[in-house]
Amino acid sequence: MQVYPAKQHFVKVAKNLGVSSGIIFVRGAETIIHPDSDTEYEFHQDSNFYYLSGVREPGFAAAYDIATGAAILFVHHVSADEAVWIGVPPSLEDYRRAHGFDEAHYTHDIESVLSQKKPSVIFVLPHQQVDQLGSSLTPLVDTEKLLEPLHEARVFKDEYEIAIMRRANQISGDAHVKLMKTTQLGMNEAEVRGHFVGFTLGQGCMYEAYGSIAACGRNAAILHYTKNNQQLDSQEEMILVDAGATYENYASDITRTWPIGPKFTPECRAIYQIVLDMQKQVIAACAPHKQWEDMHILSNRVAAQGLLDLGILKGDIDGIMENYVVGYFMPHGIGHLIGIDTHDVGGYPKGVQRIDKPGLRNLRSRREMLPNMVFTVEPGLYFVDDILKEAQQNPKVAQFIDFDKVAEYRKVGGVRIEDNIVITEDGNYNLTTCPREIADLEAIRSVAYQ
Repeated sequence: MQVYPAKQHFVKVAKNLGVSSGIIFVRGAETIIHPDSDTEYEFHQDSNFYYLSGVREPGFAAAYDIATGAAILFVHHVSADEAVWIGVPPSLEDYRRAHGFDEAHYTHDIESVLSQKKPSVIFVLPHQQVDQLGSSLTPLVDTEKLLEPLHEARVFKDEYEIAIMRRANQISGDAHVKLMKTTQLGMNEAEVRGHFVGFTLGQGCMYEAYGSIAACGRNAAILHYTKNNQQLDSQEEMILVDAGATYENYASDITRTWPIGPKFTPECRAIYQIVLDMQKQVIAACAPHKQWEDMHILSNRVAAQGLLDLGILKGDIDGIMENYVVGYFMPHGIGHLIGIDTHDVGGYPKGVQRIDKPGLRNLRSRREMLPNMVFTVEPGLYFVDDILKEAQQNPKVAQFIDFDKVAEYRKVGGVRIEDNIVITEDGNYNLTTCPREIADLEAIRSVAYQ
């Protein structure tokens, strides 16, 4: 694989800063020990630092001299005693070449190395400590200007990043198919999650991109269900699996919902088909210069028509849309930016406010879609008792809902379908390849019962 484009990322950030001189300085994460023990927490690199360095190890730092274009890596020094436990590290030159930097030094030399650059200002992130800069450089620190330009750079993915995210999607998608083929009645949600984690780690992924959700039956109505401990005890139910793995520090985020038995029940099939229609129409509509919130509104209109056809909603579609009725069945947003972080940065540029309406208020992004942005598209429909009770107590909303019909579909729990798409110059393409059509899912599920 090619060298991580750390220097190119520094260049993007410097361009966004709009200055001709100064130094950008970022620190990586440190190892954290459990209190009163010698056991380490699982190490996750600081996302902003990784974007600008490609380094996954603790204790590093990096800098970029804007005037000269020099990218400088600062390496954690491993003592002889420490090397006994973790091994002898690569040399400074090895690190420099491996990560594409112009210079490499040890972190204990940060102050002396950067002082020689004679910076007028040092741009640092507001949440990072600056003690490594020493007393001579600390007065030059600016903590106000770097964060937004860095976030904006991360919004637009380059070819290297997209290739990594494609691989993360392929591995995670293959894991979903494996689950569809092997999950059976009597298993536990925890087993389902465990099989996903084991498969993806075995294929080279580093860890789960987020806490995986394996929610059967009514548990699927809990958007961020985390217990994952219920037995799959009914072929009449579905299981919603929201699981993605991180590959080379870039996330995938995939959701599939499928029957626990070999086939969907009529009620489950009907709700699933509406959600699939929502996703297909939104993906078809995603293109440059369209607004992300309009994709959410489109998904709601498709859902409104589908729920009208089932008799769950009643009245006219314009009234349903004007009163945000679908927001009581899909309380989350249509999706979000994704990259190093699953819910990636940059969703709300400076000055952009949330829309305080059901569903829309939970959008994780409000911005114009542009080429090389990567979004999740994850419509869903859920029968959440507390939210539907709130709808029933609101006359403006309740007039559009047949609550007797809702009761017939309550057992469905919830359905979500989620893919990861890249915006292109004239549309988009889908990084997620695992099946989602009803016929395909039922064909795969039949394998589990042969």
